[in-house]
Amino acid sequence: MGKLQDMLQDIILAKALDRYIEIGYTSRVYSIRFIRCKEELTEKRISKASFELEQYFRGKRTEFSCDLDISGLSAFAQRVLNETGKIKYGETITYSELAKNIGCRSSRAVGRALANNPIPIIIPCHRVIAKNGIGGYSGGVDIKTRLLKLEEKNKDSNL
Repeated sequence: MGKLQDMLQDIILAKALDRYIEIGYTSRVYSIRFIRCKEELTEKRISKASFELEQYFRGKRTEFSCDLDISGLSAFAQRVLNETGKIKYGETITYSELAKNIGCRSSRAVGRALANNPIPIIIPCHRVIAKNGIGGYSGGVDIKTRLLKLEEKNKDSNL
């Protein structure tokens, strides 16, 4: 990450999630946070990520091109998140499949790494599900469900 004075934040409203999204960035995105707020926040869109996320929520984008910064994470977490980034829009895999893809025997370790994903949606950890259920999500199961429904609804459209 950059120096404290170089860190910037954008805020967008994700109507599909009924949440505001706060995007933290310098030259690269380093965090995304879900904000439930009763009062209206002032939206700010400067970063490429803000515009790409807005397009994603409107069903107009399936891939992101903004630069990400996960350098502060462990090597294992980086492997998990890099592999997670390969999951295609509208598709899901299980925690155990993801673990197998990176040569790990512990789907729980993979789940812990995903729970600490600082850049959800862009690194699509919502696309990783449990064998017999939806599994958890740092933003809450409700948001995970909404993201999966949004992608299911839009995956066959011509974006």
